[in-house]
Amino acid sequence: MGARWMKQAGTAALPVLLFTSLALAGAPAPRPETGGPHTPEHQMASLGRFQFESGDSIDDLKVSYVTYGKLNPARDNAVLSLQHFVGDHHDNEFLIGPGKAFDPEKYFIIATDFLGNARLRQDLTTGPTNSGLKMHFPRITARDWVNADYKLVKEYLGIDHIVAAVGASIGGINAFQLAVTYPDFVSAIIPIAASTQINPQTRIVLRHIRDVIALDPAWYNGMYDVNPVTGLKIALMEQVTWLQCPQYLDALTTSEKLLKHQIFWEQLWSGLDARDVYYQLAGWSEFNVGDTPGFNGNAEAALATIKAKALLIGIKEDQFTTREELQFAKSKIHDAAYLEISSPNGHVAVVGGIDRKFDETVNREIANFLATIK
Repeated sequence: MGARWMKQAGTAALPVLLFTSLALAGAPAPRPETGGPHTPEHQMASLGRFQFESGDSIDDLKVSYVTYGKLNPARDNAVLSLQHFVGDHHDNEFLIGPGKAFDPEKYFIIATDFLGNARLRQDLTTGPTNSGLKMHFPRITARDWVNADYKLVKEYLGIDHIVAAVGASIGGINAFQLAVTYPDFVSAIIPIAASTQINPQTRIVLRHIRDVIALDPAWYNGMYDVNPVTGLKIALMEQVTWLQCPQYLDALTTSEKLLKHQIFWEQLWSGLDARDVYYQLAGWSEFNVGDTPGFNGNAEAALATIKAKALLIGIKEDQFTTREELQFAKSKIHDAAYLEISSPNGHVAVVGGIDRKFDETVNREIANFLATIK
């Protein structure tokens, strides 16, 4: 779910561009200038060798990102914006800007594309398709997503500590994971519509969607050269009934309304790579913050180690992340705050511009929360 979907609706899918091989290992590029003006131009960092949680590694990890605002002389005003499922570095722009929660006049916002970004572009963070490795690419977990972002911010940009990490859905999962894996790195986390451990119902749904992608005859066990868009669109349409709540879907009372609804979503799904989506679904469906090394699958124990202040934001009608899951997280994280918002759009309310009232409420509450962060 990317915040730029509205701009992309109706555009044709771009051709899949594949690297023939992964670049050889090289030294990370010099630290870029971070004192410039509001510059959300696309940037690429070469970070060298990267080891995955599985033990596998790639020689040259590239991470794509954009920045907003200026890094202050003390280098202590950085914020990390985390992308969500099939989104990109623009996902949280509804929270960024003058008068919004993350004002570039105050913060230096770093918005990243995570491992396996599904956009049909070469100039994005390294993943199964743009690396040329296809299904030989290492499996991706939340720890891998977080470790790549940490490597970018800490080692490449040279920022030792960040004010906050914010993200929705998978982005929120990664905010939780960041605070557990690197407890002294972040002052505050703001997970939106995100669980600390994927519940069995959501896990089944996500696995089913992934399996439907693989049913397309053009899938070829994920080793295709031509993107199998038919299976991808059918699979992602399966997700829509979970992304939006019954109250919203109940309004689709005629065949014409249903058709328009389907066309709208299929246009929004265009421009995605099936293999990268498959990897994202796998990483999302298997998430448990308790799988962080040292906690033996115990999410409660992992959450108890979080030092960051936390604002947990839930959506009353969300069918992917229930209020019980967020309330569990609140009870286990020291001094965490919980905000629940009602939206007829359910989980998909996290996409900026879908629900203006939701956007306004989240901006106001995050700004109030950040005012308490020293």
